Amino acid sequence: WSVRHYAGAAAAAASLCLAMLFVPAFFVRLEADYQTTTAENRTITLEDGSKVQLAAASALSTDFTDGRRNVTVLKGEAFFDVVPDKTRPFVVKAKNLTVQVLGTAFDVDLTDGVTQVALAHGSVEASFRNAPSTRLVPGEMLIVDASGAIRKETVSVEDIGGWRNGELYVVDATIGSVVEQIQRYHPAWLTMADKRLAEQRVTGFYDLRDPDRALEALVEPYKGKVHAIGGSARIITRF
Repeated sequence: WSVRHYAGAAAAAASLCLAMLFVPAFFVRLEADYQTTTAENRTITLEDGSKVQLAAASALSTDFTDGRRNVTVLKGEAFFDVVPDKTRPFVVKAKNLTVQVLGTAFDVDLTDGVTQVALAHGSVEASFRNAPSTRLVPGEMLIVDASGAIRKETVSVEDIGGWRNGELYVVDATIGSVVEQIQRYHPAWLTMADKRLAEQRVTGFYDLRDPDRALEALVEPYKGKVHAIGGSARIITRF
């Protein structure tokens, strides 16, 4: 294809994507107490003194009462450092995953169809829908995919929430989900034109401070190419 063909495809796909995303994004804005824009990380101190580092293009809502501290991750990713309070459990919800803690630090990430929680220190119990809860120890990551399948992975504690330092570390993740994470830091619109490429799995580090280079490093091992359409779009293909 010529650059003109890519530009036309990008414009058409962008219009469709905007139409599909506008309504969900509108409701996220209505529900969110805190949110960030592209490439914006934000540190929030909640009313109980707990701290949340909210990743780029992310949103959450809070509901604190005398007996409970509830937080909902509406989209994106957040790193929690929770102040202990045995009289008020701290509960984080992300899609159908619920994480309950007393005092600890952990990361919650939402990408299309995948929800994961990784524990940096302390202890949490995570439950998916009505399944029995799972207790995590530091260095463990619980991943729930689009089908509801649950698995655990072991990660270095130092790598959990690495996006706070501009580094993205993924474990056995699909290229499509990693592109979605990089999108939070990329000013252009990103799209994958090859479904099979999007479904390939990777483990590795990617530099969020240079999102174009991160995209190239992500897809090059699978013979993928990143086609730039000016500053407005990137199309990822195998050719």
